[in-house]
Amino acid sequence: MLRKIFFLSLSLFSGVYVTAQSLSGHVMDATTQEAVAGATVYFPQLKLGAVSDAKGNYKIAPLPKGTYELELEMQGYATLTKQITIKGDIILDFALTISSGSLKEVIITALGNATTLRRAPTPVSVVTHDMFLQQSSTNVVDAIARQPGITAITTGPGVSKPEINGLGYNRVLVLMDGERQEDFQWGDEHGILIDPFAVYDAEIIRGPASLQYGANAMAGVVSFKSQPFPETGTIHGSIQSEYQTNNGLIGNSLDMGGNNNGFVWDVRGSYETAHSYQDPHDGHVWGTAFFQGNARAVIGWNRKWGYTRLSVSTLHKQIEIPDGNRDSATGRFEFDVPQNAQFVNGKYVPGTGQVFPTLSNFLSYNPNISSYQILNHNEFWWQNSINVGRGRIGADIGYTQSMRHEIDTGNVSVENMFVNDIPYSVKYQVEGGKLGLKITTGFNGVYEFMHNGPEASAPYISDFEIPNYHIFDIGGYGVLQKDFKNLTLSGGLRYDVRIITGQPMYLINYTTPQQEIVPAGEQGAYTQFLPFSHIYTGFSGSVGATYQLPGHNYVKLNLAKSYRVPAINELTSNELNPGAFAYELGDINLKPEAGYEVDVAFGNNSRDVNFEVDGFYNYIKNFIFSDRLGSNEGGDSLILGKPAYKYTANTAVIAGVAAYINIHPAAAKWVELDNGFTYIYSFLPGQTDSTQHVPWTPGPRLTSKVRFKLTNKPSSIFNGTYLEFGLARYWAQNNIYSAFWTELPSYAYTLYNMGIGTNFVNRKTKQVVCLLIINCTNLTNVAYVDHTSRPQYFWAYNGANDPTNFGRTPAIVTKQTEGIYNMGRNVGIKLIFPFGIVGTRAKSPKA
Repeated sequence: MLRKIFFLSLSLFSGVYVTAQSLSGHVMDATTQEAVAGATVYFPQLKLGAVSDAKGNYKIAPLPKGTYELELEMQGYATLTKQITIKGDIILDFALTISSGSLKEVIITALGNATTLRRAPTPVSVVTHDMFLQQSSTNVVDAIARQPGITAITTGPGVSKPEINGLGYNRVLVLMDGERQEDFQWGDEHGILIDPFAVYDAEIIRGPASLQYGANAMAGVVSFKSQPFPETGTIHGSIQSEYQTNNGLIGNSLDMGGNNNGFVWDVRGSYETAHSYQDPHDGHVWGTAFFQGNARAVIGWNRKWGYTRLSVSTLHKQIEIPDGNRDSATGRFEFDVPQNAQFVNGKYVPGTGQVFPTLSNFLSYNPNISSYQILNHNEFWWQNSINVGRGRIGADIGYTQSMRHEIDTGNVSVENMFVNDIPYSVKYQVEGGKLGLKITTGFNGVYEFMHNGPEASAPYISDFEIPNYHIFDIGGYGVLQKDFKNLTLSGGLRYDVRIITGQPMYLINYTTPQQEIVPAGEQGAYTQFLPFSHIYTGFSGSVGATYQLPGHNYVKLNLAKSYRVPAINELTSNELNPGAFAYELGDINLKPEAGYEVDVAFGNNSRDVNFEVDGFYNYIKNFIFSDRLGSNEGGDSLILGKPAYKYTANTAVIAGVAAYINIHPAAAKWVELDNGFTYIYSFLPGQTDSTQHVPWTPGPRLTSKVRFKLTNKPSSIFNGTYLEFGLARYWAQNNIYSAFWTELPSYAYTLYNMGIGTNFVNRKTKQVVCLLIINCTNLTNVAYVDHTSRPQYFWAYNGANDPTNFGRTPAIVTKQTEGIYNMGRNVGIKLIFPFGIVGTRAKSPKA
C-alpha cells in the first residue's frame, strides 16, 4: 500500500512542475583569489550537493525551502560550515584557507538538530568516505572499530558487533540512512547486516542517545550513510574491486546514480566472498568462510515543498561459525564428526569418512561444510520531509524482514528465526527565527514481531532460544539547541513505552529426534517458554553546553540520563546457543537499566593541530549481563553437557578516556600524524575479586599513524599519492570477570600496518580515472588474540561441541593460547573506477 502511495505521489508531482530554489556561487582560494576546482558544496540534511567546476563555479538545484547547514570541503583546505536559509535563488561565494589535516570540522545530523563537531555537547566521531576507502576490513563494523572509544566484539571475520565506551549489543543502536537495524542485535553471533560497499561515511555518538532514539541507544548510535546524490543533470557511478590475501576475500561492487532536475535515483549491486583465514599459530582456521551479496536501490523527488525518497534493499549472507573443534592428540582442527557419518538414535556415529579438513577445504569459498548460518535481510524505507511554515515535518516508515537459519552438522537447519520490524518516525524541526533556536520534537519507535520455524525433521533436533513475541515501542521527545557567538546550549526530554508479549511453547520428547511442539496441557510436555506480557516505561534526558575559547580551543559538558528495557533474550532465553556453545537462561523479572552519565571534553581545532580529550563516567542501575553459573560441588553448572549462563543484574560503573590528536603542520604539508587513545575501566560494586568487573571491557589501546603526501604535479598522471605507516598498541586487560572462567586476562601486543594509495588522472581533464589503494595489516604477522574476540573461548575435542552429542563436556579454555587466534598478516588491494555523464559529455566525478 505504501509503495502505491509513493509512486502515485511521484506521478502527481512529475505532472505539475514546481519551481524550486537554487544555491550557486564561486569558490576561490582566500590567499591567491584563484578559482578552486573540485570543491564539494554539500547539504548533509538533504544529501544534495555539487562540485565546483574548472572556473570555481557551482550550482545546487532544485532545493527545498528551509534553513539548513551547509558544508564545503576540498582537499588541502579547511572545511567551511554555514547555516543557509533557502528562499528563492541564492548566490553565495566562498574563500577557502589552506589546511593539510584530514580531520576537518563537519556537520553532524545524528544528534537530532544539525550541528558541527565543535558545538556538539556529546562526543561524536566521524568516519569519512576517505577513511572507509583507505583501509582493509572484512565487515562494516571492523571498519570503524579503531576510532577512539569504539571497539568490536567479534565471532570470526564475518561477524562483528560495535561497542561504544565498553557497552555493546542492544545498548548500541545502528542506523543505515536513518533506518534502525534491529536484525537479531541481542545475540552474540549476529553481525550487522549492512553491505560495506553501500556505506559512504558514518557518524558515531559516543554517549547516551536514548533521548533521540529510545531504549536501544543507551551507549550511543552508529549512523551509517549511503553516498550523496549527484548534482542535477548528471549521472555518476563507480566500479569497485577488492582482494585480501589472508582469507582470499574477493569483493566487487557496481553503483550508478543520477539527478534529473530533482528526480534522484541510485542502484547498487555488490558481493563479498572469503575462504578460511590464517593465523601464525594454527595456519588456516577452520570454519571462517563467508559469502555476502546485496542489491540496493533508491528513488526520490526533491522539490520546493521538500522531498520524498524510497529505499529498498535485499541482502543474503552465508557465514561459517568457528567452533574450535580439535583432535585431542595433535591439536589440529577437525570436523565435528567424520564426513559421511550416520545418525543413530539422534547421535552421530563416527564412520570412516574424512576427519581433518584438507587444504582444499580451507581454501573453499563455499561456507557450508562447518557450522554455518544463512541470513536474509530485506528492507523497505520511505523518508519524507515537507515544509511547514518556517520548519519542516519529517515522516518516515519502513519494513524489515530478517531470517536466520543455523545449520550445525548436515544440511538441515536446527534453528529458524523470522523477525519483522516496522520502524517509524514523525518529527517537526525548525531552525533560525528571531530567537535563533533549533528545535526538534516528535515521536518514533518500532513494532517488532518474531516467530520460530517448525521443529526440524528427525533425526535433527531443533533449538528454540527465545519464544515467539511481539514488541510495540513508542517514545515522544523534544530537543532544543541555542547557538550564541561562543556558547551553545542544548537539552531535551523523552518518555518511552514498550510493550512486550511472549507466547508459550511446550515440547514433548525433549532433546530427542522425536521432539515436537505441542499445545498446552499435553501430558509429559516440557515447558520451553511460559507466556508473559510486560509494559515498561521510562524517562531519558540530557542537558549540555559547549564553549569556544580563544586560540581555537573549546570545552564541552553533557549530563544525560539513559534508559534501556531488557532484551528478549535477557528475559526469556532457555536453550543451547549453537553459536555460543553454552546453555543460556533468561530472567523474566529483570528490570530496565537506568544510566547516569557525565561527559566532559577539551579540544583544539587550529591550523596545525586538532585534538580532543573526552572523559566519561557512567553509573548504571540494574546493569544486565550474562553470568556463568557454578554447581553446588564447585566448578561449572552444566545443562545438556554445556556450561550454563544466566542473565542477572547489578549496579555497574564504567568510566574512561577517549582522545585523538592530529598534527598537520601548515609549513610541512607533506606530512601528517594521527593518534588515538582509548582507556575504559569498569566496576561492579559489592562483588568479589573475581566478579567485580563488567565482562567484555576492552583493554587500553593506542593507535598512531604517520602519512607522507607527495606533491601533485600538473604534468603527472598521479594525484593525491600518499604513503603511511602505523601501529596499534593493545595493553593487557587484567580487569576481568574471571569467575568460572567466564573471561580470561588478555596479553599485550602491537600490530604494525602500512598503506599506499594514489589517484590515476587524465592529464588533460585532471579527472580521476582510477584509484589504487594497498594496505597491509599485521605487517609482522604477530600471533595475537583480541580481548573482545569470542572465538578465543571456542575449544573442544573430538566433536564435543556437536549439539547432538549431549553429555560430552567441551574443553574449558583457561588461557588465551588454547582458543582461536585472530587473523595474521593481510594485504588488501582496492581498485575503484569512477565514471559519470553530464548531458552527452563524459565526466569522471570524485570517487
